[in-house]
Amino acid sequence: MKRTLIRSTKPLKDILNRNVITIGPSAPVSEAAYLMMREDIGSLVVVDAERFPVGIITDRDMVISVIAEGRNPEEVIIEEVMTKDLIYVDEAVNIMDILSTLSEYSIRRMPVTKDGKLSGIVSVDDLIVVIATELVDLAMALSNKSKIL
Repeated sequence: MKRTLIRSTKPLKDILNRNVITIGPSAPVSEAAYLMMREDIGSLVVVDAERFPVGIITDRDMVISVIAEGRNPEEVIIEEVMTKDLIYVDEAVNIMDILSTLSEYSIRRMPVTKDGKLSGIVSVDDLIVVIATELVDLAMALSNKSKIL
């Protein structure tokens, strides 16, 4: 019996967004809000001086932990309100493992590292596009090769 192992044609490194907007943990929340507005994004990866991801801050974090509590966004620093239990992934991980992790932890995006440094970010939306494209390609291939029995 012949067996063939097929690997994903789309490695994570080809899918992830390398244009990651970052911020340091000691920056004020007002700076994070400005960056999110300017870049039209809902989160920032928080990195240390060596560009290692140490947290993530979302627009929701700012609303719940700063605005709703009546705190001044210019006085509150990122480290006080960011998600510190960061889940991140190495570029070498396969896409199905990433999907499982996103689902298991109910998260929409994950920082991606290479050699310990931030190299990008991957989101549920990025992966949905890849999976949908692969399914369309599969459907077309099957419809072209179908045989009437």
